[in-house]
Amino acid sequence: MAFGVNRRAGRKSGPFLFGGLTVHRRGVISPAPKEWGWKVETCMRGDMPKVIVERSRRGGGRLRREKTFRDDELALSKMGVRRYAELRGANKGLNENLNPLRRYLEKQVDRPWNKVWSDICANLKPSSTVQQHVRDHIPDFVAIKTSLRDGKVWVHDRWSITPLKESFVRLYVDPKTGILRRNRHWTTWQARWRHLREAQEAALDARMKVIGPEKQFHLFGGTWWEVTLAEGSPGQRTRITGPHVLPGRQTPVIEPDVIIRAGFSKLSRKELYGRDGVYAVAKRQLSKREMRDQGLRSGH
Repeated sequence: MAFGVNRRAGRKSGPFLFGGLTVHRRGVISPAPKEWGWKVETCMRGDMPKVIVERSRRGGGRLRREKTFRDDELALSKMGVRRYAELRGANKGLNENLNPLRRYLEKQVDRPWNKVWSDICANLKPSSTVQQHVRDHIPDFVAIKTSLRDGKVWVHDRWSITPLKESFVRLYVDPKTGILRRNRHWTTWQARWRHLREAQEAALDARMKVIGPEKQFHLFGGTWWEVTLAEGSPGQRTRITGPHVLPGRQTPVIEPDVIIRAGFSKLSRKELYGRDGVYAVAKRQLSKREMRDQGLRSGH
């Protein structure tokens, strides 16, 4: 740790101020008092467009001279390098590094957005294609257009208006004060997907109990039913109506899903039964004794 040193006395002095932070003797760091007049550095780095845009793109590689078309008649007589790379799947794509821009914006929290935007405009000019491309990525992290409705903040996207809790932006501009704030409800895509999957599994366990590959217990309208499943999909089947029926006189029978036909559920078969490729061929209402033996409770 860096401390101020009194050269005459040969010993350490009081706390040392560095970058708007107070470093005490035992390594304790605290914000500098406001009356000292020190501010944390808030300027944007001048090489931001180079850091974000100017780096090697993904894809490409060495093109092997192989036949692009299986049929020689479809082959082109002349082909440019770019066209050949696209047909071979070796074309390059953008490889942007947006982390410096994200870190800069996160450091501007609790600052007026007008001042932050002024700093951005001073370093990123719209006359430059590369710098304008960096400016276009700012709405990916900051919700600039916001409004207040019934005490809740709403985000105005390009296509719709969504509550702040359901938006995917890390930062937003306070509609009252115009100060850049952090979205406390923001979570990663992985966390949202995990929570959604856990909620779906909990809802499935509450209304269904698997007994075997062909038997399940389902809760419909406060009553438990035993459902018999079959592999495949519902449709038209051929059934022989007698022992001496000729093959040409077999009777086609339509076997629908009995649960969906009865109107017990509007879910898809994959969501209803927890897996795909099955449908219900029979159903039976469970008695109170069977429900008690299976540890099932009525939904009422």
